[in-house]
Amino acid sequence: MTAFLITLFLILFVALAVAAVVVVGMKGYGGNHAPRLAGGLAETARHMNGEGEPPQALIDLLPETLVPATKP
Repeated sequence: MTAFLITLFLILFVALAVAAVVVVGMKGYGGNHAPRLAGGLAETARHMNGEGEPPQALIDLLPETLVPATKP
């Protein structure tokens, strides 16, 4: 029963996080009240769409075969 509740709350948290990315990051609502949050969620939305560039720390961490070539 405890595992069920933990899993349920984890799924709920992920669903709320995705909804926050869509509402704040992609649509721009709340950008006036929390511009740093809106900018971060917009960047997350770009990454979820496959449009964002991978961070340099991730490129350095992974082998070259796993990271596609970045644009110059």
